[in-house]
Amino acid sequence: MNIEARLSEAFAELIAEGERVLRASGWPSNDDYRHPENADYLRFRTEALNLIRRACGEDSDHYRELRRIAEGKGTSLNSYYYRDCFGILQAAMRDFSRGLLFEVRNLVAAELFVDFLEQAEHLVQNGFHVPAASLAGAVLEDGLRKLSAKANLEVPEKTKIDRLNADLARAGVYSKLVQKNITAYADIRNNADHGHFDKFTSSDVESMVAWVGRFLTEHLG
Repeated sequence: MNIEARLSEAFAELIAEGERVLRASGWPSNDDYRHPENADYLRFRTEALNLIRRACGEDSDHYRELRRIAEGKGTSLNSYYYRDCFGILQAAMRDFSRGLLFEVRNLVAAELFVDFLEQAEHLVQNGFHVPAASLAGAVLEDGLRKLSAKANLEVPEKTKIDRLNADLARAGVYSKLVQKNITAYADIRNNADHGHFDKFTSSDVESMVAWVGRFLTEHLG
């Protein structure tokens, strides 16, 4: 099950729990509604905050509104606001199901990177370090494109790793040392793609795959 499917399942499970607690408290009738137990309120609100943060991001309206309730002097320990938390969770789930959330795109992208890098690692372990270098280089280039978009940098269609790398370092997305590492690994990828197999070793590619994985986890994970 991929990340998007797991988040969808988590939304569904938490919505179902919220409905169960609210119905036991007389919801949706305003006349019969009784405050849920404080323990139920605090547990539900905490789980909803965590889920919305992962799916929508800390800058989302859903997360900010729920956090406002969680930290408010008159709302943080008042289980009357269970319904409000439930409504925020419902809104977040609707936006998620409609594809309107953006944080999850980075999560899914990171998961795909992991899959491809695992393939590259498998190739190296089985003696196919040349195609592994090409695959890891392609993953790195795609990651740099996503980082550029995240940093609101212009990304021409024909841009290569060197240009992406220079622009990202200039914008302060990462250090000059990281820029040098990317240049070196881009050179390995270029040599693999152009048949210069004597210019790098299996150990070089093994290090490349591991480094690219750490780099993308730090910046897109």
